[in-house]
Amino acid sequence: MITTIKELIANHDIIASGFPAIADLSNYGTKGTPVHLTSLAPTILLEQGISEYYALELPRNTVFNNAEEIIAADLPVRKYCVSKVDNAAELDAVIVSRHQGTVNILKEQYPDAPVLENIMPADIKGKHVVGTLPPHLISSAGAYTPVTIKGFNYAVDGDLSGQELLDRMVISNQAIKLVEVN
Repeated sequence: MITTIKELIANHDIIASGFPAIADLSNYGTKGTPVHLTSLAPTILLEQGISEYYALELPRNTVFNNAEEIIAADLPVRKYCVSKVDNAAELDAVIVSRHQGTVNILKEQYPDAPVLENIMPADIKGKHVVGTLPPHLISSAGAYTPVTIKGFNYAVDGDLSGQELLDRMVISNQAIKLVEVN
């Protein structure tokens, strides 16, 4: 279901989490059904007992410093359902990351997995994707294992490397399937 952030705020009580600018959206939208809006990895949401949520469709390389900037941009918002996948090891694995340090670490765990760039939905259909993707692409994968950086904030964090990357990188131990709800 594609809507916009302004429409979501106008019709729902927003429970927001993730990047600080997104989390600040909890201060908006105080009527209607409570909904989760987040930039957190879907596996983290499952751990919190959340299986249905909304995510902003963020333009690549865009940084928002606060909720007001997100609202002014009136970004598209999509609704998703997330569930666990137990057969990810049976699927062909691919690595998706634009960060070379992350790719190097993932290649140690998935030595035969190709590294994909400029991903289109058809590139990952039926595959086990390991890395970082936005939800609208995750929903094309057969299974997804997210790689996240603890406390990462686009507005203040730069390109991590070395020990700091190793200390903050989290490779999920649970693969998921993400389905967009229409």
